[in-house]
Amino acid sequence: MSIKNIFKKKWVRLVISLFVTGIAFWLCFRKVDWAVLRASFSSVQFFWVVFALANVVLSVFVLGIRWRILLKPEDEVSLGRLFRFNVISQYTNIVFPARFGEVVRAYLVSKQYKVRAGYAMGTVFIEKFFDFIVFIAFWIFLPILFAIEQQVKGYLAALLFCAIAVVVLIFIILKPEIFLKLLGKISKFFPGKYQKKIYVFFESGIEAFQQLKSSLTILLIFGLTLVFLTGQAVTNFMLFKAFGLEIPFWGALLILFAIQVGNIPPSVPGKLGVFEYAVILALSIFGISKDVALGYGIMLHLVAYLPKIVLGQIYLVRPAGSEQLAVGSKPGKDRKEGKSRKIG
Repeated sequence: MSIKNIFKKKWVRLVISLFVTGIAFWLCFRKVDWAVLRASFSSVQFFWVVFALANVVLSVFVLGIRWRILLKPEDEVSLGRLFRFNVISQYTNIVFPARFGEVVRAYLVSKQYKVRAGYAMGTVFIEKFFDFIVFIAFWIFLPILFAIEQQVKGYLAALLFCAIAVVVLIFIILKPEIFLKLLGKISKFFPGKYQKKIYVFFESGIEAFQQLKSSLTILLIFGLTLVFLTGQAVTNFMLFKAFGLEIPFWGALLILFAIQVGNIPPSVPGKLGVFEYAVILALSIFGISKDVALGYGIMLHLVAYLPKIVLGQIYLVRPAGSEQLAVGSKPGKDRKEGKSRKIG
């Protein structure tokens, strides 16, 4: 059995996840001064916590605005429904070990609206591409923007990866026929009954990228992505105020980066322990004691995840037909699923 097949085993992933989480918990609570930890919570200004909670919900709403722009050529989806789909998606990523929330929201919008499944996944890939580009831009230009003397490590590799991604994106937009031809050859390796479905799925996904021929669309998506990521940093900064920490705004961005890096290794659902330790490492740069940083990390974890868990559970328990679909949209058989269009 190859190493690749071994790592595909669920129990191996589970063991690795539990090991990573266990190490993170040990590092978080090792030699913690519990009196200081309790004091950090008792002095919290919950006025700022409420604002941070509201900002988390607002950030999800911004995601809905961005997604609506990308979905508009297929169907007019209400912002309320897109907010619901995004919450369920993030709830799925938090609660379940496999991060398939993006697939879930693409499925939901294609199931209830006249949006082809492949097209919906194409819009998700566009969002993730812009998230990555803006995130790397923040990372690279952080020292310049805030006059930080520390050197950013690994930025050359990040720039190279970004350059490759941009080149591929340009080719998808300007020369989709190249990818369609390649896709046609790849689909032949699948059983005959699936070949057409696979081709149509990816063809509609490539079609979603054609929206980026519009400079206005690129500007809007880039701007909303910038607003979204900045909004996440604002949540971190509000909790600085709640804990009485005198840390500049770039520290909030640094915590955001640390949390994103902490999402890479496998761990239990919700990133328990890993999330807190990433925050502790980030705050140590500012001389914040481990005890206070742990209290801040626990509060940030609750603020970032609890609204999505509560709302996600409500949306999942609520009957699917209890919300009225957008005017002019019909679920089920009236969708434009599977229709192939010419990409020009």
